Amino acid sequence: MSQLERARVLSQAHELFTLATTGGEQIAQLTGRLRFQEEIPAVGDWVSITATDPPLIAMIEPRSSCFTRKDFGGGTQVLATNIDVAFLVCGLDADFNPNRLDRYLVQARQSGARPVVVLNKADLRDTMPTLHVDVPVVPVSALHGDLSVLCEHVHTGETAALFGSSGVGKSTIVNRLLGRELQATGAIPGRHVTTARRLVPLDFGWWLLDMPGLRELALDAGAAAVDDAFADINADACRYRDCQHQNEPGCAVRDQVAPERLASYQKLRREQAHAVRKEDPKAARAEKERWKKIHKAMRQR
Repeated sequence: MSQLERARVLSQAHELFTLATTGGEQIAQLTGRLRFQEEIPAVGDWVSITATDPPLIAMIEPRSSCFTRKDFGGGTQVLATNIDVAFLVCGLDADFNPNRLDRYLVQARQSGARPVVVLNKADLRDTMPTLHVDVPVVPVSALHGDLSVLCEHVHTGETAALFGSSGVGKSTIVNRLLGRELQATGAIPGRHVTTARRLVPLDFGWWLLDMPGLRELALDAGAAAVDDAFADINADACRYRDCQHQNEPGCAVRDQVAPERLASYQKLRREQAHAVRKEDPKAARAEKERWKKIHKAMRQR
């Protein structure tokens, strides 16, 4: 094989990949060997390409981070790779949902990126909501405010990505940071109409990835990522082993955490455990045996 060059995937449309190369943007396809690999390039990947015209992607470099979600078939869908900072964007309008933010925060922890919560449309509120998170929280107004505060969380040469549901203002943030219209916004100010992932270099010296609005983010994370996202819930402080933090008398966790916060934590832990059991028959059998013992003890009582 001829000498390979290094490039980065900016966007993907079916089997065509737009790459940033030393010679500018180029369109590339996969080599025959890579086409049949289980893992294909994703937006954000660093790849090795041939010096042909058009170039061919021959190899994917190891990833420093990977933001994923479960697809409808139970597999893993890669959303973005090599992300240093995950901007988790929430709109402070009627669509604001703390439980949805918890889900994004768990997945960001799992990815290996540094999460930063961005509360957009801050001009619509007199007071900011109280968030029980141990990551930076940045209130902004994508339409009217100063977005340079986001640069304080990204170092030169790094890559940041905007994650959030439709309508939170991600496209407006991209356009403001870029200084021109890259992503279209809908008739309603800030309404998100992005349909494809696109990685762009900014004049600030770092890369920015805009994501289409996610209607659903099915969890693809381990138990440690869930616990890290709920650092304010210290399950080890509970006096009971394997406590469910529900009706047990004197449960330290239930008595110290807001009910809605605890409910969000328990929901994500159940979802995570269910995903593990689906993939691990041994874990499923162990869970079944645990419940058999619980039911037996209840009958004996």
